Amino acid sequence: MKWNLIIFDWNGTALNDLPLVYGSVCSIFKTYGVKPPTLKTYREEITADFMKFYRHYGIPKTASHNDLNKLRARYFEKNWNKAKLRPGVKLFLEQLDKIPDFQTAIVSAEITEVLSQRLCGFNIIVSLLDKIIGNAWDKEKALLDTIDTLGVKTENAVYVDDTFDGLTAAKNLGIHTIGFTAGYNTKKRILAAKPDFPNSKFPNINNFRQIAKIIGYVNNIK
Repeated sequence: MKWNLIIFDWNGTALNDLPLVYGSVCSIFKTYGVKPPTLKTYREEITADFMKFYRHYGIPKTASHNDLNKLRARYFEKNWNKAKLRPGVKLFLEQLDKIPDFQTAIVSAEITEVLSQRLCGFNIIVSLLDKIIGNAWDKEKALLDTIDTLGVKTENAVYVDDTFDGLTAAKNLGIHTIGFTAGYNTKKRILAAKPDFPNSKFPNINNFRQIAKIIGYVNNIK
């Protein structure tokens, strides 16, 4: 078994925007006069259904999804420099581009236009990516669309994500999974999704150098 496609998430995985995201969470709670949960609590409990999280910790029901998104967007606009590209991402893509018949893709819930702007802003050469999908709130559908478009079987694809929800979506399709442990969810939450990696050989995956080592290990690349 060899992989010939790696799909990775953007926010929290390739992009270290956790300080930015958690800052926006604290700002939202402050706006409503409610004490925010700790960063540890946020990483352990946040899911794609973020409204449930906000309600549970005291944000009033009168605050709509749109209201919170406006506050989040306003905070992001003022503090975007808090988000940093993970070290080694560009080199990682350049190395993969040299492997014959190996494809790469990004599947992200980020707004498509914003995702494109960020990739260009960090000097990510878009030509190194075979497919980019934004607005991927339905991760299963987006992942399935990616492997179908690129003509890859699920058993030959791997997905890298920093959340329980994203990893579960890939596992439901039979795609191999690498749980990135330095992103939105804690390692405990990542392991709850039962990804292929981390495992005993690769116990902690918090940088792209380790992801490259996993690909080399699976594909027997020295």
